Amino acid sequence: MTSPGDVDWSEMCSDTMQLIFESLSCSDFHRARTVCSKWYSASKSCVAASWNRYPWLIRFPEKYSVSKPFNDLFTKLSDTNSCKLLDPREGKTYRKRCLGDILSESRCLASYGIWILMMNPSLDFYVLNVFTCERIDLPPLSLRGEVRFQRKDVGGLFLEHSWLDRETIINRYIETAVLWIDEKTKDFVVSWIYNAQYLFSYKKGDDSWWHLEGTKCLHMAYKDQKLCVYTSDHHIKILDYAGDTPVEIIEENPYLNHPFNYDPKPWEFIWKRRLAITTSGDVLIILSLKGFLEYEEKRLFYIFKMNLQGKEWERVDSLGNEILVFGDGITLAVASGKEEIRGGDIYFVPDDVWPPQANLQNSTGAFDLATTNIGWTLPLPYCYISSIRFRWIVPGIL
Repeated sequence: MTSPGDVDWSEMCSDTMQLIFESLSCSDFHRARTVCSKWYSASKSCVAASWNRYPWLIRFPEKYSVSKPFNDLFTKLSDTNSCKLLDPREGKTYRKRCLGDILSESRCLASYGIWILMMNPSLDFYVLNVFTCERIDLPPLSLRGEVRFQRKDVGGLFLEHSWLDRETIINRYIETAVLWIDEKTKDFVVSWIYNAQYLFSYKKGDDSWWHLEGTKCLHMAYKDQKLCVYTSDHHIKILDYAGDTPVEIIEENPYLNHPFNYDPKPWEFIWKRRLAITTSGDVLIILSLKGFLEYEEKRLFYIFKMNLQGKEWERVDSLGNEILVFGDGITLAVASGKEEIRGGDIYFVPDDVWPPQANLQNSTGAFDLATTNIGWTLPLPYCYISSIRFRWIVPGIL
């Protein structure tokens, strides 16, 4: 008789592994695919990799307690001492005890799949798997050569703006970041923007952080080893990350000499600008606006795409079969036959839209670009908007 210790689970036949993967919850699915390389390969071809290709809501632990839940969904997420994941399609909540202490003092800057980019009060960056708790620490903040990212009262590149020091940097001056990671090889690229001016990036294998000089940056998106950067003068730069050092693409950049110009109507105010790259490689500019329609406040998202023939930016009213996670500029195609997950939805959290004044019923949700309706909402009391931290992640990005 074979003892359990003699069984080589990596040699399990593919049909059996597929049945196992298809029977697992999303959380167990992502744990199982890390068992070995064969299990990982089997998971790539499993249908389970497609039935979770939609956003989940992650709620980060807080130092401050919430006195009273606002509704049933808020009750599920109101334990401020733990990290929780909400699957909105299944209505299930997963509590991640292993992440509570790690994330309580840190801030999430970006996400990609089941990985998140975090920064702690010491200004240390790390990448974390929200299902397996695997952590990748990034090197200390230093730049190539003699110039260094410095904190208060130290020479070099001076990025401090007030006596608040780290608190100011964490909560105010680092608002935009991008993360990309290959889950199998753990190759990754991290990029972030400081005070809408300085762009820093780090790729696995680098010996230090890289700094883009001479360009003020507002937002960016990454795909296929290329970082598209939206500059303060409304141009799109493209940086190639295939080599040892990022190199700007000039001749093959169709957006280079065609800045994005949009004049808001008298009743419109641009709250945020974001870049996204579609699955086919098209660059999108997304505006989060505050609009007044018939004296009623309404949050709106506008999407613009360049007509490569006419070389003009045009507003589009559809994402086709793709959805968009506004905060991370991530788009992905939606499989057909899933009525709960509709193409054309824009997923947002409170910080993505104009700060609510009175109507708090749609603080977090999915905005239907075609109908302007908002679904999967998470209403929050006004006094908690600034303290409760949420982010959409997409477990199906493998």
